[in-house]
Amino acid sequence: MSASGSTETAVILLAIIVLILVRRTVSVIQGTTYSAGRVFGTSVFYTVLYGALAASTIAAAVGLWGDEALLLIAPYAAVVVGAALVAAPYVRRIVHFEPNGTGGWTYRLPWTVPALYLALFIVRVVVELVVFGPAVLSTFTLPPVPATTLFLVIGVDLLYSGSTGLLLGRAVGTYLAYREIERTPPAPPATPLPSRPLP
Repeated sequence: MSASGSTETAVILLAIIVLILVRRTVSVIQGTTYSAGRVFGTSVFYTVLYGALAASTIAAAVGLWGDEALLLIAPYAAVVVGAALVAAPYVRRIVHFEPNGTGGWTYRLPWTVPALYLALFIVRVVVELVVFGPAVLSTFTLPPVPATTLFLVIGVDLLYSGSTGLLLGRAVGTYLAYREIERTPPAPPATPLPSRPLP
């Protein structure tokens, strides 16, 4: 396959990923049926995608700075874990569940929580397109870059680390909130007060 053909394929794949992200963002804001498999499956998929992008940056850093660049793994992971630890209890408090009439539950979140991941994902892709051109979409290997450019990509990656952590925290917080609903017995129906005879 030619370079232009592989780039076109990568652009189509990227467009599909962005459309899926937009669709999931809209559905979570409007309300979507709760499924633990879907909540965690989506989070794992995008965490793997983030890991591939982060690995390409770290590989480029190793090519420029040597093995010491592997120390970047620590802040990358720390930001993901820190954001997840912050997001999980917050989402647990704000996620809203309601019965969907079919024996299941529908949940929704304020637009700021799911939209943040989408925005930072797009920022990461746009920076790569501006810095490296469309050809970068056809490979996860960054071309050789000067240190100043690499610092820019690392900075954007750390923002993307935060959004990935928020996505993982969102999944955990939603799951914990759902478990609370399962453990809480339904409220008994209100008993009407006995009527008193008129004097």
